[in-house]
Amino acid sequence: MPRSYMSWVRGAACGVALAGLLAGCETLEEKTALDTYTTYQEEGGKPAFDVRFNYSDAVVVDNAHVAEQYYEGTAKVGRAEVAFQAGLKEQAGELAMEMEQYIAHVEQKLGRELQVPVRAYLLRRDRLPGEITGGFQRTSDVYQFPMFVADADESFETIRATNPFYPYMFVHELAKLSLVDPARPPLILDDQKENPLVKTRYYTRWFREGLANYAEFLVYEKMRERTAADGGTVPLSTFENNHVYQQPLTSLSKVGADLFTWDSFDDRANNPDYFNAAMGLFILVEDKYGDGAIRTIIDELEKLDYVDGQVLEETFNKTLGTDIRQLVGTFKLQETGTEATALTPATAKNYGLQAPQGLYVNNVAESSLAKTAGVQRGDVIVQLNRTVIANKLDYELAMLEAQRHGNVYFMIDRMGERLTVGAQFEVPGAPAQGTAAGGSGGGGVGGGLVTGDVLGFGE
Repeated sequence: MPRSYMSWVRGAACGVALAGLLAGCETLEEKTALDTYTTYQEEGGKPAFDVRFNYSDAVVVDNAHVAEQYYEGTAKVGRAEVAFQAGLKEQAGELAMEMEQYIAHVEQKLGRELQVPVRAYLLRRDRLPGEITGGFQRTSDVYQFPMFVADADESFETIRATNPFYPYMFVHELAKLSLVDPARPPLILDDQKENPLVKTRYYTRWFREGLANYAEFLVYEKMRERTAADGGTVPLSTFENNHVYQQPLTSLSKVGADLFTWDSFDDRANNPDYFNAAMGLFILVEDKYGDGAIRTIIDELEKLDYVDGQVLEETFNKTLGTDIRQLVGTFKLQETGTEATALTPATAKNYGLQAPQGLYVNNVAESSLAKTAGVQRGDVIVQLNRTVIANKLDYELAMLEAQRHGNVYFMIDRMGERLTVGAQFEVPGAPAQGTAAGGSGGGGVGGGLVTGDVLGFGE
C-alpha cells in the first residue's frame, strides 16, 4: 500500500488509543495524510481502485485469409454459394437457399437481374469477432463476403441473426454493381467533377444509393413475411444494425429536395440523413404510385444506354406523371411526439417488461398526437394500426399508411396489460377539424381508449 495511507492508519490507531489525536502522536506525515483524507471525503469519495479493461477481438478478412482456411465443401443454390468448414454443411445449405431467394425477390421487384454471383465463407471461431476489417478485391465475376459462427451456438438462426454483413450488405452491393455493368444498360454515370473549381454535375448518388438501400428494404419486407409465418418473433439483433436504415421517411422530411444535389464531394458525402432519405424516396414512390412503380421506372431506364442525374429525374417525372422534386420537397411524415427506443429480448428483461419487442416510450411530448391518444412514458408500443412494431422502421412505415386515412391506433403494453388507444390527426390537404379538449398542436383532434374491432384490433 502507499506509504501515506499506512502512515494514516498508524496515526489513526494512535489516536484511538489516546481517545483523540494528541499533538505528540501526530507527525507531519500523518497530518498530511489526514488532510488528504478529509479532502477525499469532501469531494464525495473517489473509487478505491480504477480498473480499465479494453478487450478487442479483431480479425482481418481478405482474399488471403479465406484462402488459408480449410473448407469441407461448398453449398450452391442458383447464383449463391457458401463455402463451409467441417460440420457446417446443413447451415451452409440453408444460407445458400435463402440468399438465392432474396436475390430472386429483389430481381422480381426491380425487374432487373443482379447478374454477379455471390460467395459467402462460413468461418467458425471460438467467439464472434469484435471488429472486422479488410476486404476482398472487387471483381465482376463474384461478390464475396465472410460470415462467422461462434462455436457455442452454430444454429442457422443464430448465424443469420448475428452477422452484420447478412442479409443486407450483399444485396446492397449487388444492386449497385448492377448499375455499373457496361454490358447491361443503363449505365448510371457517377457524379462528375472536372476540377476542384467546377461545381459537381450529374447528381446520381441519390438514385444509386437509393436503389441499393431500397433493395435492402425489399429483403427486410421478405424477412418480416418469414418471421410472421414463424409466429412473429423478429430477430432484432439482425434488424437493429447499421445495414438497414431505420428512419428513411423522417430523414426524407428533413432533407427534402436537397437530396437531388447530394454528391460524393461535399460535406454531406457521409451524412446518414441522406442515405436514409435516399431509401425513403423509393419507399414513398412505391407507397404513392403502387407496387411496381419502381420496376416501371427501371424498365424505362433500360431503354437508354447511359443516364445522368437530369435524365433520371426526367424519367421519374414522365413515368409517374409528377414532379419528383416537388413531391419530395412537400413530403412530411406525421410526428406523434414520442421518444422511443427499440426493445430487444435482453433489454426487455432489463426493464422487467413482459413485451419481448416493440418501442419503449421514454418520453411523450405535451400537446402531441401520442399524448392525445393516451400513450404514457413507460408504455411499450407493440403495434400501430395493422403493423406489428419491432423497431423505428416499422413505426415509420405504419405512420406512412396511417396518413392516408388520418387515424392512428397504438396497441401498447402497459405493465403487462394490452391496451389500444387511438387518435385522429389532420390529413395533409384536408380541412382543419379543430383540436381535442385539453390538447392542441400535433394534429390531434380526438383520442383515447379504443374498444371494438378497429383495423383488426379486438376488445
